Amino acid sequence: MLYPLTPLCNQKCIFCSAYGRDEKAFNLKNFLSSLKRDKDKLIILSGGDPFLIGIENLIYIADFAVKENKKIEIQTNATLLPLIDIKKLKIFVTLLNKTGGYFNINFPAHEYKLDYKITNLKNGFKNRMEGIYSLNKLDAVIRITHVIHKINYKYLCEFAKFIIKDIPFISWVQFSFVKGMGRAKENKKLIPTYSSVSPFLLKAFEILERNGFRFEIDHIPLCFLGRFYKKHVDYKKIKNGFKGEYLKEKEKLLSCKGCRFYSLCSGPRKDYIEIYKKI
Repeated sequence: MLYPLTPLCNQKCIFCSAYGRDEKAFNLKNFLSSLKRDKDKLIILSGGDPFLIGIENLIYIADFAVKENKKIEIQTNATLLPLIDIKKLKIFVTLLNKTGGYFNINFPAHEYKLDYKITNLKNGFKNRMEGIYSLNKLDAVIRITHVIHKINYKYLCEFAKFIIKDIPFISWVQFSFVKGMGRAKENKKLIPTYSSVSPFLLKAFEILERNGFRFEIDHIPLCFLGRFYKKHVDYKKIKNGFKGEYLKEKEKLLSCKGCRFYSLCSGPRKDYIEIYKKI
């Protein structure tokens, strides 16, 4: 289950889907009670940025998860990590590893200027890189998420090359087409068409594939993924008969009928359809 621990964040990403959430103060006791009742084995700690509730609270949560035999995914932008006492960060990473969990780091761009344009955080790229290198030294399992939108989609190949050259130690990368929620809902120009993104995305996939790198994609229909359609996270879920909240975000159109992927695709996002009316 997804737990937004706090709406607070040190970045102001132009695409932020969490923007507009109610601000509720984090209460450790209440959270642990919810965690105790949760039957899911995977617990996703999200925000804002979870590190803004304090490393001590996160250590306590991770320790509790170990005892409850739950796996943790923690979603963060990693820019706050250089400010955390390295000994405490090591304790948290050790506990996270015991849960079989991992860091899921929002990585918006491959270089400083584009990063700043997207996140509005000065030195964000520098601190993110420092944070991710620190996690690697502590033997953390790291996934990065690259949200695709109008500002960065033409740089997907450059981003793929950056991964191979500068952060080859990460476990995998998920490309995620921007959701029409939060700030992106207020600025719909941020949402490109699937057809405009597809050529750049496929070239990026080819680069990663040639280098034996693990990758996946979400929130874009299978018909835009060429021979990489099996890399879609929904494809795996649907093929394995897993039904969940992800299906409520998307729907198939009349034009989808007859497509060879019809039975294995969740369709376009509903917020995308609101803008373009078709795919």
